[in-house]
Amino acid sequence: MVTPANPISNDSGRAPAKTILATRFPRLAALPMLPIVDAPTPVQHAVRLSGFTGHDVWVKRDDRTNGAYGGNKVRKLAFLLGDARAKGADTLLTTGALGSHHALATAIHGAANGFEVHAFLSPQPWTQHVDENLRCHLAVGTELHRLQSMLLAGPSMQATAWKLRRQGKKPYVIPHGGSSTIGVLGYVEAGLELAAQLDAKEMPEPDVIYTSLGSGATAVGLAIGLAAGGVPIPVRSVLVTTRLVGNKQFLRHLMRGTLTMLRELEPRFPTVYDIASELLEVDDAWLNVGYGVVNDEVERVTELAAADDVHLDPTYTAPAVATMMEDAEANRWKRALFIHTLSSADLGPLLRRAPIGPRWAPSFAGRAR
Repeated sequence: MVTPANPISNDSGRAPAKTILATRFPRLAALPMLPIVDAPTPVQHAVRLSGFTGHDVWVKRDDRTNGAYGGNKVRKLAFLLGDARAKGADTLLTTGALGSHHALATAIHGAANGFEVHAFLSPQPWTQHVDENLRCHLAVGTELHRLQSMLLAGPSMQATAWKLRRQGKKPYVIPHGGSSTIGVLGYVEAGLELAAQLDAKEMPEPDVIYTSLGSGATAVGLAIGLAAGGVPIPVRSVLVTTRLVGNKQFLRHLMRGTLTMLRELEPRFPTVYDIASELLEVDDAWLNVGYGVVNDEVERVTELAAADDVHLDPTYTAPAVATMMEDAEANRWKRALFIHTLSSADLGPLLRRAPIGPRWAPSFAGRAR
């Protein structure tokens, strides 16, 4: 359970914008958060993708959640970093694959808000994107730790947290992808935000929403927020990591825990578990391709989406768009909304002052299976 605390501001002294959660359910204003999300993010008609598929395609631009580093991770980090600061932490520990967007987002926003950051990274296929993310880590001072397997992340972070406490530091562990009940809150907020945009007729109501499924918080939070907002639209989540987190049992456990926490703080929050769990769909066909693998389909959809100024990555967003396109060809929907979760922030200034990447990284990446 989250311990209620006063809302936290960032180092600039800027007061946090009031969330939709706090506006609709005033007791949830007790949830600590940092004001790092530029919201609401716009919904945009994807003209060229619509023309190519013959169906109506829209995009919610969560790539623009923050100018320094955006994407879906920032929504989760707003609550996670707020909770860390409210608990007096000075050091963040988190994990992901070598080019993890979550780990980099944690590093950039953690460092900007005065935290020391440790990232525990496991192998993945080596690309220029991975190299640039590692160099950005070095630029903001991340302490990098190598993991032979993601299965070692939990024990390794806990062991390091223990050592840090012995040194007088106050560590805060953030799980893979920020997917804890606190991290899910970022996408409960996003689901309510989208419901408000639909009510305001900023776009027509879609038949289905597509997003990638890595660690689960984005899809789970969206389903809760949409159910609570009264727009029960299916959330088709495309699994790109592992069935260990992409199975209904794990996702429902995360959903139930988040709703329990919300209702403990605000009993007026609606009991939407049954509706939200029905909205959440998992498509695991992409696991046959492999994590971060660039194939012809990835290249095709990446080129098509770029014509709508939607820039994809091969690990998360391209598989989600590829699945959406396959479903369009099978006439499974007439109108779809894609949640664009990859940061579109320009990392050029950070890379220009970044050192070369660690020498061990390419060979370590080659151990990915």
